[in-house]
Amino acid sequence: MRTLAFPVADDPPVSICAGWIYAFGLYQPRWKIARHLNSDWSQAVLMAKRKSEDVIETFGRIIARHFETVLLEDEEYVITHVPAEEDHQLYLFLDCGRCATEALAEAIYSHLKHRDVLLASLLVQIKAKSLKQHQCTTDAERAENVKDIYAVTQSGLMAGKCVILVDDVLTSGATMRECADVLKASGAKSVMGIALARTERAKAPLFAFSDGGWPGGDAA
Repeated sequence: MRTLAFPVADDPPVSICAGWIYAFGLYQPRWKIARHLNSDWSQAVLMAKRKSEDVIETFGRIIARHFETVLLEDEEYVITHVPAEEDHQLYLFLDCGRCATEALAEAIYSHLKHRDVLLASLLVQIKAKSLKQHQCTTDAERAENVKDIYAVTQSGLMAGKCVILVDDVLTSGATMRECADVLKASGAKSVMGIALARTERAKAPLFAFSDGGWPGGDAA
């Protein structure tokens, strides 16, 4: 087994969409098999999805280190996660009671030094998707697939606070945007999105043009 290479402190995340989403690496999709297998970051993300405790802890430290430079002292924050689809929650690894994004949110929280940060599960999926996201063929279909499927469970915990929304991979941004809209409609002051990686794409997703751009323009 090869040693996976993680970025060091001076490898900053990419700021996407007017700065409200940060992505910490580039994910090579599995259908690009050669690139996927030769990308340490993609392999590490896949291990995090499968709830490798060591990998999740390492990602937690990396992201917490970044937060120390961007969180404001006079702001209150809540860290939460994007709920996983049911079949992902039952992956054949340890700790099946938590999905990988929840474990990652907890790892980030455990390494943070900022005093005004809460950890809470704020979102729940209230109805099934028509398709799995990777089965959708367009960005518009991805957006429609997640429309109105999430609800907030503890709105009182986030009233007037900035919510840090944790997910694993950003592909079209549809899930992140839908969750952010639900959180803001329920009282969040603002939402900061965090993804372990953004999927390599031949063209920027549709939402990027209205939200402030995508690294590399159309050729992200």
